[in-house]
Amino acid sequence: MVKYALKVSCAVENLNQLSTSGPDFEWNLKDCNEADPSWHAICENKKIEGKHGPGTFNFKMKCKFCSNVGTVDVVKGSIKPLRTNDNNLIDNQLAVIFDCRGIEPVAFDPQGTWIAKSDETNTQFDDVEFGAEEDSWAGYDEKGKCPVSIDNFKSTFERLK
Repeated sequence: MVKYALKVSCAVENLNQLSTSGPDFEWNLKDCNEADPSWHAICENKKIEGKHGPGTFNFKMKCKFCSNVGTVDVVKGSIKPLRTNDNNLIDNQLAVIFDCRGIEPVAFDPQGTWIAKSDETNTQFDDVEFGAEEDSWAGYDEKGKCPVSIDNFKSTFERLK
């Protein structure tokens, strides 16, 4: 059992929080020691039964090269909202922890719906989406009469001890 933390960094304008849309959010990861061109969706609410013995997982796959079976679980309670610092940055903050067996996550794609909250009015934006190959999002806070944005979205995986 090896745990990996997904950490996120980005610059924000007039926002104080960014979070996933809930337990049905699909974490799109690339994995395995072999280069796999496919993205794999891992959802906290999706459970897959283990083949031998008790246990359920959020994701299971068989490597097409070595035939080993690997599993990934979203660690319960590990999904955290990302909060901005005084410099309008989300700086290497923990987004989620994955419990991986036989799989090593190597890349994250932020596709899916995120939720952002405005600094000034606490207005919630429920439809924040990053498109394919995009690392930014922009909107407008009608109540606060100001632009809101997320730029330079980056993520890294950190192996936990």
